[in-house]
Amino acid sequence: MNLRVIQWLIAHRELLLNVVEAAKDFDKDSDYIKQWEIVDRIARIVIPALDKSSINVNSMVSDWYDDEVQAFGMGAQVAALGVDWQTLINIVLPILVAILKALADKDDDE
Repeated sequence: MNLRVIQWLIAHRELLLNVVEAAKDFDKDSDYIKQWEIVDRIARIVIPALDKSSINVNSMVSDWYDDEVQAFGMGAQVAALGVDWQTLINIVLPILVAILKALADKDDDE
């Protein structure tokens, strides 16, 4: 699980809430066009925030942790915001990691 991405989302609460709201429409059984529309909507929320920050996208992609205690603490923070942890982990996080990988690949090409 990429806890660095989750930490970044928690630090940007309004962005987190907007991303989760967009992700609620994601259905893994829908066709690719409908899935892509949600990914695009999330990318349009996240990319401007990444552009404004000094975050190294490559480090966010490669930062994977298996720290259950830290994950549990983040789960509590996310729940306090009214965000479903499973939605965050099963839908939002994979989409964000894919977006970050695409941006990291772009940076590597330049």
